[in-house]
Amino acid sequence: MEKDRSGFGILRKSTAEHKEGKSETPRGRGRSLNGPSSRFINALSVTWAINTFAYSIVFPFLPIYLHSIRGIPLELVGLVFPVMGIAAIIGSPLAGFTADRLDRKQLLIGAPFARGITFIGLAVMAAVNAPFWTFVVLLFINSFLGVFFQNASDALITDIVPPELRVHAFSTVRVGLNIGWMSGPAIGAFLARTPFSLLFFITAVFCFAASAIALRSTRGIVIRKRRNDMQHVSRSFSAAIMRDRNMLLLLALSFVLFLTVSQFVSTLSLYATAVKHLDKTPLGLLYTINGAMVILFLVPINRLFRQVNMYLRIGIGAFLYLIAYIGFGLSGMWMHFAAAMMLMTVGEMLSVSCIVTAASYCAPDGMVGRYMGTMNLVRNVGYAVGPYIGSLLLAHYTGKPLTLWIILGSFAFIAGLGFLVFSQHAPSAQTRRM
Repeated sequence: MEKDRSGFGILRKSTAEHKEGKSETPRGRGRSLNGPSSRFINALSVTWAINTFAYSIVFPFLPIYLHSIRGIPLELVGLVFPVMGIAAIIGSPLAGFTADRLDRKQLLIGAPFARGITFIGLAVMAAVNAPFWTFVVLLFINSFLGVFFQNASDALITDIVPPELRVHAFSTVRVGLNIGWMSGPAIGAFLARTPFSLLFFITAVFCFAASAIALRSTRGIVIRKRRNDMQHVSRSFSAAIMRDRNMLLLLALSFVLFLTVSQFVSTLSLYATAVKHLDKTPLGLLYTINGAMVILFLVPINRLFRQVNMYLRIGIGAFLYLIAYIGFGLSGMWMHFAAAMMLMTVGEMLSVSCIVTAASYCAPDGMVGRYMGTMNLVRNVGYAVGPYIGSLLLAHYTGKPLTLWIILGSFAFIAGLGFLVFSQHAPSAQTRRM
């Protein structure tokens, strides 16, 4: 590949790559995956579902175990998730570098297997009532390993899926992720009545199952290696990405958008229960609506909008976030929250898969893992900083809900404007129909 000389740092196909069959698919042809690539993406979606299912079985109930059963003070229990967030932030760039150095398929297999081992360790610690700090250490390692699986998944999709089909591929994988998130807590709530060591052990078994599926699904996948791959890997990544104005702009706008998107869990749940006095059951139903819509409509909605360039789609999605957040501020009953949640979910479906796809378009040979790792880093930082900002604003604007949600939605407004402008200036190599 070689850089487009437009100044945006867009990648365009070289003649050699066209000969290798990587040319852009003509309009009206090749609109769906087939053969080994299709089977791999479907298997990867299943792997994501199992991997996320394993995670979501145990982690929603971890604070309950540590505080209610073990008697650990809440201020210490509250440190667990920030520590796990730090692990993901640290792990993202390292996972990207490793994905460029090693076989991505090995990472896809090895990361969930290694996480399974850490869950076995957590099961043993729960059985013997090990000290709190030992849980923190293993949870840090577990979260650190998780980003290696995510990065390997993103990089492999970039490797084997033609650019014009990547939104579909990333959307398919995200459907699996949401299936895991929806089903895991329900099973976990039932299993939480059993000893927590058993819950950790069952989670480990599912991690091993995800590793086994990844092993089986990658057998038929062949990634063509080029001689200059290692030359690319040895280059200074920081220098390369600093010259890539397109990627830098994508990272900056995505970070601003993630500041809004990240309010979806903690800030919204606190606001709905503490300010609007929703019970936990109807609150849970709101999140069920979100997950169900993503499972049912993510792939179809991206097919429907495939004639719209992806930066415009991200911009539209960002504005829908703003409107939905204003809806949260105006909500006085559950039905209002539900309507705003549905609108927000449409915004999520339009934007999230396209952001990952845009990062994959920017990535040059030999740096795919690190480009995707950098995007994961920005997302993890956004998801760490965003809820903190949300908690401060919630405390200050408790009596002014509309003002609160307008401020929280303003990040999406800024990002949306940026993506709309970008959609008019980015070269066609990255705004092609998908």
